[in-house]
Amino acid sequence: MTLQRQEIKDRLDASPHSKTIVDLDEIIEKWVWKMWELSKRSREDSKYRREELDVKLNWKRVNFWQSEAVFTRPAQLRMPKSQILFRTHFSNNTESEQEYSLRAERSTITTLNFTFMRGFTKEKEGCVTLKLPNEVLEVGGGLRHEQRVDYGKDSTFETQMTWSADSAIRVAPHSKANAELCITEEEYSADFSVEVRFSGRISAMISTRNNTGGYYKYMEGDLATIFAELSRTGGIGGSSGQFEIHEQTQTVRTVMTGKCAFRYGIEQHVNVEQEKLPMLPSSSIKTNEPPPKYRPLFLSNNAH
Repeated sequence: MTLQRQEIKDRLDASPHSKTIVDLDEIIEKWVWKMWELSKRSREDSKYRREELDVKLNWKRVNFWQSEAVFTRPAQLRMPKSQILFRTHFSNNTESEQEYSLRAERSTITTLNFTFMRGFTKEKEGCVTLKLPNEVLEVGGGLRHEQRVDYGKDSTFETQMTWSADSAIRVAPHSKANAELCITEEEYSADFSVEVRFSGRISAMISTRNNTGGYYKYMEGDLATIFAELSRTGGIGGSSGQFEIHEQTQTVRTVMTGKCAFRYGIEQHVNVEQEKLPMLPSSSIKTNEPPPKYRPLFLSNNAH
């Protein structure tokens, strides 16, 4: 897990919340076993225990619809953060201005995190499409307009964004230039909600786990009728208030809510600062004068 991803996850986990995520498959399986118990009339049905049987659900005749996601956040000033991606320096020890090339390419990670606080999960394929707020899309950052998130499953999406610089840096005589490639990142956090409706007929097949004996039992029912019945009998548990049943349209309605946190780059810039190089001591200054000549000194052994 990257540092950015961990920071965002820790921030979401630290906020007070109470998750209520319901498994639709478990709800329907409760109804299947209840109907199986009520229909055990033959000796063939009665000779099997539930532990010996398996249930397979078929959602193909169930339709799901959703509204557009609504993002809400407290009014707050944006606090962009700067990050240095590359740093280098150029030293000019000559008597004339010099030009140097700054070429650099670095990458950052754009992170989108979605955490569901209320909703449902479903084993087979199914997701909500969340259109990102315009205030996020306007700043760019390479974000896709729509994000597809599996029903009720906390998700983090990461994409790589590449930043590059190709600049000419002019450095004055006896000077040093310090150059930095910087990007500005922005963080966005909000609550989101999306309404989901579903209706249709669900079917189930009960069979022995090891497929020996050839026992099969098929049943099906209207999804809205099943939810209405389970709500009256407490089959949905403490989450019964999460679903609204519209009997006239045979539709089940629920609102999924959650929190999101995004981090993305919005712009890049190159910072250049110049400073004078320290003066060299005079003894170390190079000249074009020839080195001094020395004559050896000989002492005569006959000197009196």
